[in-house]
Amino acid sequence: MNIAHDIKRPDAAAETPELIASDDLANWAVFLDVDGTLLDIAPSPDLVVIPADLPDLLEKLRDALGGALALVTGREIRVIDNMLDPLRLPVAGVHGAELRLADGSFKAAPVSPALPRIIAELETFVSGHEGLLLENKGRAVAVHYRLNPALGEDVETFVRDVVESDGAGLEIQPGKMVVEVRSAKIDKGRAVGVFLEEEPYVGRTPLVIGDDWTDEPAFRTANARGGRSIRVGRDKRPTEANESMLDTAMVRQWLAMLVRR
Repeated sequence: MNIAHDIKRPDAAAETPELIASDDLANWAVFLDVDGTLLDIAPSPDLVVIPADLPDLLEKLRDALGGALALVTGREIRVIDNMLDPLRLPVAGVHGAELRLADGSFKAAPVSPALPRIIAELETFVSGHEGLLLENKGRAVAVHYRLNPALGEDVETFVRDVVESDGAGLEIQPGKMVVEVRSAKIDKGRAVGVFLEEEPYVGRTPLVIGDDWTDEPAFRTANARGGRSIRVGRDKRPTEANESMLDTAMVRQWLAMLVRR
């Protein structure tokens, strides 16, 4: 059911979504966020715990879908590869700023000439505030304040001022305890759209699972194409997702059931 313009109430109870029928898998393409969706969010990005069976689960899911699986994440592709080693999956990294398609080909957005200056200013800001972490992603940069949530408003104000002063072509993207600077032409919805024009995704119906504000464009893309969009976790803000799951454990369990079917 496509309800792209029907915003789910933020207090709606998370339920286990209906599984895709085993004989219908060839008609679907699955796009998964990583942090907060497959993995529990940690105090800092390098402290996430990778369940031992996750790479095997994703490999089996890819095979069950005939290859039509991709990770769509804020992480860099090289980081995802290290996390899932030796598994190599199609990935939209840095929210789509870099893409590795199913055939192994690689696409990447150009780096904004303003980004090095912005990174330098953010490094100075972060070094002067306890509990802040800077994540340099090459084509984007993020400031995490999970270790000091009280600084959230200050972080967003500073990042916005830095970008607005001389950051043509860049935008800020708030997330869960993080504020990121990235290209204004990049988002997960566009990334999913690129995959859907390539084999083996072309002609398939998209299913997107994510947990954060950055996943909303991907939800919209899935809904607009008659697909399914599933948000993970309990969140007070509205969402364009048309289904929900409680937590990352439920996501992994649901995917495992899908593979077994």
